Amino acid sequence: MSHGRWIRRVLFGASALPLGLVGVAMAQAPVEEVVVTGTRASLSRALDLKKEVLGVVDSIAAEDIGKFPDQNVAESLQRIAGVSIDRTAGEGRFVTVRGFGPEFNNVLFNGRLLATENDGREFSFDILAPELISSAEVYKSSSAAFQEGGIGSTIQLRTARPLDFQGFHAAGSAAAKYDGGSEETTPTMSGLISMTNESNTFGALASVVYDERKARLERFHTDGWLTGQDLDFNRDGAADLTDVAITRSYNQIVDESTRERMGATLSFDWLATDALKFELDALYTTYEIDNRNHVLAYFSDPADIISAEANGNGTVTRYVRGDTGSLATDWVVSERPRDASTYQLALNTEYTLTERTTVAFDVSYSKAEDDNGGKERFYVLGTRNTGVNPTFDLRPGSATPLYTNVLSPTDPSNLRAHYLDQSGNDVEDEIGQFQVDVVHEFDGVIRTFKFGALASTREKTTTDYRTPGSLNCYYCGYYAPVPASVTSSYDAGSFLGGSGLPSQWLDFDVDALVAYYTSPAAYGLNGDPAARAAFAANLAANGGDFRAVLNPQGSGSVEEESQAAYVQLELGGDVADMAWTGQVGLRWVKTDLTAKGTGQEIASITPIPGDATAVSFTLTDPMPITEKNDYDYFLPSLALRLNVTDQWALRIAGSRTLTRPTLTNLQPTEGYNLRPPDSFFSSGGNPALQPYLAKNLDLGIDYFLNDASYFSVAGFYKWIDNFVSLATRPTTILGYEFLDTRPVNANDAKVYGVELSAQYTFDRLPAPYDGFGVSANYTDVDSSVTFDPTLSTQVFNVEGLSNSANLVLFYEKGPIQVRAAYNWRDDFLRRTFSFEGQPENIEAYGQYDVSASFQVNEAWSVFAECVNLTDERTRSYSAFKERLLQLEDSGRRITAGVRARF
Repeated sequence: MSHGRWIRRVLFGASALPLGLVGVAMAQAPVEEVVVTGTRASLSRALDLKKEVLGVVDSIAAEDIGKFPDQNVAESLQRIAGVSIDRTAGEGRFVTVRGFGPEFNNVLFNGRLLATENDGREFSFDILAPELISSAEVYKSSSAAFQEGGIGSTIQLRTARPLDFQGFHAAGSAAAKYDGGSEETTPTMSGLISMTNESNTFGALASVVYDERKARLERFHTDGWLTGQDLDFNRDGAADLTDVAITRSYNQIVDESTRERMGATLSFDWLATDALKFELDALYTTYEIDNRNHVLAYFSDPADIISAEANGNGTVTRYVRGDTGSLATDWVVSERPRDASTYQLALNTEYTLTERTTVAFDVSYSKAEDDNGGKERFYVLGTRNTGVNPTFDLRPGSATPLYTNVLSPTDPSNLRAHYLDQSGNDVEDEIGQFQVDVVHEFDGVIRTFKFGALASTREKTTTDYRTPGSLNCYYCGYYAPVPASVTSSYDAGSFLGGSGLPSQWLDFDVDALVAYYTSPAAYGLNGDPAARAAFAANLAANGGDFRAVLNPQGSGSVEEESQAAYVQLELGGDVADMAWTGQVGLRWVKTDLTAKGTGQEIASITPIPGDATAVSFTLTDPMPITEKNDYDYFLPSLALRLNVTDQWALRIAGSRTLTRPTLTNLQPTEGYNLRPPDSFFSSGGNPALQPYLAKNLDLGIDYFLNDASYFSVAGFYKWIDNFVSLATRPTTILGYEFLDTRPVNANDAKVYGVELSAQYTFDRLPAPYDGFGVSANYTDVDSSVTFDPTLSTQVFNVEGLSNSANLVLFYEKGPIQVRAAYNWRDDFLRRTFSFEGQPENIEAYGQYDVSASFQVNEAWSVFAECVNLTDERTRSYSAFKERLLQLEDSGRRITAGVRARF
């Protein structure tokens, strides 16, 4: 990370220059300023950018200083044609553009790549409070000057500049947020201050934001489907039902969490001379989640089924288990916190050499971390359903399946110990960049000539921690009684709206359980003296508890050093009384990659006596692995725009773009998942992967009615090579049949679609109806590869493709502002190989959001917002719609507060 350390030293040293000038006199001259704000102003600014840019771009602009249209940046971006989002706990987190998921979209913060705390390259938009952002621009076509990496798009997030606001300005808000799931109310607040000196040559801007949410989510999860099952009801060796699929498990989950987000930005602008300008930017954000999952679960065992029914897709819709107690009622308590932080420090210097030539230098350093190593906990207690015949019913037409004829889920009288694990990754991402850009202006057909270079280094390190394998399954098999004193009764209320599922089950104190597990009274219950002695020794060696320790097998790093250079011409002229502009360029990029990890193989596999659904295994001693890779490519681009009239514009753009493989696929790590029966998996990365390559063609027609109204049609076609897909092959390890999955460059595909967008303000209607406006778009996207759920051999699909639509109705007149928005995304394939190696599909989803505000006076306003007004649920399924994977209810969120601007 030598380049990164050098860039860091330059930045921190250079930052002293503007910081030392804070004492410059900030006296303000009287300024008569008219500031246009609100929905119309936001739409107008976004439309101005669309008119100016040669390629295909759409954007969202802040309605006012410190006031972004939605409570989440991703949720604002989804209003753009071709943009859809993935939600976590009901909040937008990842962005998909034209069917290309988050790893295909290059996210820049003030023009610089921002580190991410995720395992891969995908950027989490939920770490950024919308109050920190002044505009978000989605560039769907590329140019040579753009930093490479975005086959889907390049997304520019921009903050306000101090010199944009002459004199002193301040804005702030304070609100209360109500979560419909938890029925808890929490605070959210933000503030921004901007100041410039009298001559408007020096300015400073600072913003802060705090947001808290107490969330409660209800979900039903199956952990996937076991396919290809042959069921022998009477154990005579002849299958009574063949090649069918049953659920892996049955899980009722209530996820309770506290989510706390804080962020701050600091910017300085300094016009040192008429020819020299400095800009210093700093960003810092944190996002902490403390959560606890309360779970009632049942685990499947096809060998214990004594009768069953299946539909035409081979999906078992009903089955009955034996009465020997093979099925256990499990109570699970799990915790999966998130402790993410991101910061960036950047310095930009622009020098005007001549009236026609400018040079800009930009140096930046960004770091993101998720400090989650060893903080996840997963503990299971259970009781065997002996003497009853548990019955599973998929309940076609109902929201969820149901288990009946089982023992009471609130009875602790026969409580037994089972599986435990503590785990979690520490993730660190560091990015250092240095860029130089030169622009020279000409008269004539050639308007400008640009050239530049970029040097960057990025290192993503993942450090995995887990409870040693010699400890986590010692109590597997339900042989050790657990005192009822560690339990309590958990009330899930009207779980998933009273869907007929149990609403009460046992909860337990994990710390009290650990204290019991580590006592001789507990581990002495094992009837094997050798096992008891080994456990006691391993427990002592691990500090006397089940703390997670370094897991070399799951740890590793990927370092990329990249160099790029580009040249670009911007052209313009007239043809047949029509103005045209063009852009042609070429970018060269080279990447050197070093991937480090640790190799370990399975040394032994040991069945658990009395438990057909668990095994223990050990690994060989770790061995370090280092692998290298490099590649370089030329990326040409071309864009043309013809202004047929003042209102009509035609666009065409072509380019070659690349996206580097996601970092999780590049790490030379090994992973094993052993869950009998029939669930033995191994997986790993592939540092030799080449980048995705795409040839892109964009066509567009725009009709501009006025400053805030337009109609647009855009078509796109992408030819993608080197698609990375997960190749799964059977392999045998110590006599057990495993499915081994590795990423490979093995496929190509075509992705194409059309976007329809319209925006209209009814200014010509008589008052007060002239305050109405509407914005709508629809995107239809498809590919040359079609997903067929009946093909068990299909190993490649273009994932994430879906049609989408948006409709926004608004009214803005005088002090009143009201907005109602609907966002819809059609069914889509999220992953070809997901739970149990089967597909994961997301069902079509639509959501209504509403907001309103009232301007009390020139400075103060009150507002209210509701997200997910109708309390919609998200649903995912496997190969067929009846094969439920997850149903989740995240509730609605209501926010009300005051906003001030001075």
